[in-house]
Amino acid sequence: MEKEIAKKIQEKIKSNKVSVGLNSTLRAYKDGELLFIVYASNASEKILEKLNGLETEKYKYDGDSDALSIACGKSFGITVLGIKK
Repeated sequence: MEKEIAKKIQEKIKSNKVSVGLNSTLRAYKDGELLFIVYASNASEKILEKLNGLETEKYKYDGDSDALSIACGKSFGITVLGIKK
């Protein structure tokens, strides 16, 4: 499953169909643009509480925010990533 998610992330990043970060992901959710949310294994309780209130699929990435950023090809830590339609 991890490889499938990483592949989907890379496809969506290439087509610019992602929202990086909690606030951007929350906005995309409110606009009805999300397919699912991916969050890093080291996401804080505060972040998890906000995500639990959303009625969309959520996947816990096995790696931490640094590993998720590497999967995204970014040079900064990513804790929450929204995959758009």
